[in-house]
Amino acid sequence: MHLGSCECKAIQYKYTGEPLTCYACHCTDCQTSSGSAFGLSMIVNDKEIEIVKGEIATNTINVNGVKVQKHHCSQCGTPFWFSADEYPGIVALKPGTFDDTSWFKPVAHLWVRSAQSWVTLDSSTPQYEKQPELSELIELWSSRENT
Repeated sequence: MHLGSCECKAIQYKYTGEPLTCYACHCTDCQTSSGSAFGLSMIVNDKEIEIVKGEIATNTINVNGVKVQKHHCSQCGTPFWFSADEYPGIVALKPGTFDDTSWFKPVAHLWVRSAQSWVTLDSSTPQYEKQPELSELIELWSSRENT
């Protein structure tokens, strides 16, 4: 089990599952939504997340023609996860919201053609110019060495 919260601690959650995958995305949408050089996403089953304090706010945004729900804290704005009807049962959890982030490491860097020029990537981690198939990222996670 892993606990997480927002910046203001108004919302707390627990995650009881095993991630399907985790990656760093350097696309311009993730750069904009994270306000940083890239975004981290951990793909998980939505039933494995339980809100233990507070109430999640949801906004619908359009990302490249897909309606995506952004689940976040209404007080401080911290994003918790993104979901879409096109991917039922799974969400893209923002793993930086875990209270302890030492237990995971992204298995790939996506959209590196959009990466900031000053970002140096570890050459031992797979890199993709664009978006790979989700199944390939899931396979990378399941075959990773626990380091």
